[in-house]
Amino acid sequence: MNTKFTPVLALSLLSSLTLVACGGSSSDSTPTTATVSFAVSDAPVDSADNVVIAFDKIELARSGQDNVIIEVSGDNGEDYKQIDLLAYQGSDSALLLSDQTLDIGVYDELILHILDESTGLDVSYVNDQTGQVPLKQPSQMLRLGSFEVTSAGVQRFTIEFDLRTSLVQNQGGQRYNLKPHGVTIVNNATVASLSGQVDINLFNAGECESDTGNYVYLYPGHDLNTDLLVDNYDPSINQTNELPEGAVAPVNSVAVNYESGNFGNYAFGFIPAGDYTVAFTCSAVDDNPEQYNEIAIPNPTNQLHEVVLTNEQDSTQDFNEIQP
Repeated sequence: MNTKFTPVLALSLLSSLTLVACGGSSSDSTPTTATVSFAVSDAPVDSADNVVIAFDKIELARSGQDNVIIEVSGDNGEDYKQIDLLAYQGSDSALLLSDQTLDIGVYDELILHILDESTGLDVSYVNDQTGQVPLKQPSQMLRLGSFEVTSAGVQRFTIEFDLRTSLVQNQGGQRYNLKPHGVTIVNNATVASLSGQVDINLFNAGECESDTGNYVYLYPGHDLNTDLLVDNYDPSINQTNELPEGAVAPVNSVAVNYESGNFGNYAFGFIPAGDYTVAFTCSAVDDNPEQYNEIAIPNPTNQLHEVVLTNEQDSTQDFNEIQP
């Protein structure tokens, strides 16, 4: 999937969320409010064909003030908005709410209210290889981080859902849970995209099988010790294996999409600008998002590159076969 970054006029849910802010005026011409829109986008999960979520409300918490609660409605008059996150990957996004006036300032928390099976409605679910599985959201609320609405012209924010880390199936396989781990809020004016091709000869390097386990991981910074690059894990959960001291966790990870030809494609969207190291591995098929699995990254060992991502720019980095 070779997706290009395109600025959007809505908050995107990596699932992404976009806020567009334009200042209102008080009697002294100092803006006190802003117009805000929300949208959703995601980074894909491996084993699902659809991840459908019914959004009921958006709640904004601000210190010293009452929470702001905004109702969400569907395209056909429903009192919720049902969105398949997997239909909005990379830089694509779905509008969740538009043209809302908010006070300028820092909001401590954004809370997405989600309808699940406990409400009696079968409107949030995952379609995987076993069929339709309910998506359960504890307390029907997904609590995210803070963001700031300012008077500095038009502002766009994205809530990026990395479903590979935030979507977790329970041990019995009877339902999925959506967790805040792997969900971030970014300002679209400070984000970029990264995409590229991966030579298919890397897919079966060493003991790897060519049709599974091909992923690209993104790490913060340059001059990283490759022995410290680890796979996805949730620091709030007990680890199966002990992390190396000084471990560097990935910012994101995506599967390499292969259809035909000599190359597969990967793409990251809504990544904050900065210095990163991007690494390919052919052995990530068993990456449990909650546990450190000691996966070899990069694999082959020389398949990593340092990149610099610039605000609102598309960057490209390919992975090529090892040359003799």
